[in-house]
Amino acid sequence: MAVYETIKYQKEDGFCVITLNRPKSLNALNVKMWSELDHVLNVVDNDDEIKAFIFTGAPRPDGRPCFCTGADIKEMSVLMSGDQFAETESAQAVQDAPDTPSAQVPTAQPSTVKTFWSLRQPKGAIVPTFEKITWSPKISVAAIDGICTAGGTELALACDIIIASETAQVSDMHVKNLGWIGGAAGSANMAWRVGVSKAIELCCTGDVIDGKEAHRIGFANQVWPPDQYLEKAKELAKKIGGMRQAAVIMTKATCRSVQDMDRKSTLHYCDDGFSILLSEQDTADFGPQRWVDQR
Repeated sequence: MAVYETIKYQKEDGFCVITLNRPKSLNALNVKMWSELDHVLNVVDNDDEIKAFIFTGAPRPDGRPCFCTGADIKEMSVLMSGDQFAETESAQAVQDAPDTPSAQVPTAQPSTVKTFWSLRQPKGAIVPTFEKITWSPKISVAAIDGICTAGGTELALACDIIIASETAQVSDMHVKNLGWIGGAAGSANMAWRVGVSKAIELCCTGDVIDGKEAHRIGFANQVWPPDQYLEKAKELAKKIGGMRQAAVIMTKATCRSVQDMDRKSTLHYCDDGFSILLSEQDTADFGPQRWVDQR
């Protein structure tokens, strides 16, 4: 297993926890972290023992919680200044990033379900790492507390499920602070999550909402006290980890299909998915007879 500098990786029973670990920089996403996230996602996707993965953030040096403040603006300003990339620390970060050849990543067993899923993955994105999260065959969970803004909010929105602490501080400061929109489709993903009108309000004002409000408007699936939210995220991931992996993959694929297919196409896609699921090698271990035998 690679040794990471900007993230922590902990594998547990059926799931893993990926902790953004740049506390002095409020877990800002720099080039090194992007590279390490890309690497660890390859590890996750190719480990059949992992069916769900959690993103969370290391607390600040003073102990206050923090999820992620988005891209490292100081580093970004250097990269966009016209200086030679090779002369920056960021270039060295890329050179020092963990290697990602298949030899270092366990190869998952071939699966018709996984092939079916892979055909749905879009090609090309400004921030491909976030797309890799969204289109991973595994279930992704963002467990957020403290500051979650800009690219941090986009990271959370890239996940399938968001678990928030009551003390989370969620916002999108791209327009307010930079005069930009998010480069990882944050406004579009926000609209899918909370509705068009609310997304426009949040993205255009930069207003901060707490975990309870995030849950009320549908940004977060669940909200818990700050001493419980991460454990609740782990309980959820472990529950998913106990399910049949092929069924979990197909469920995510068919649920995600409504975001870019019309209704008729989605129904056909679900029919195809159901048929493929029945053809998997472990099908005999599941289905009606399994339910009857467990009664």
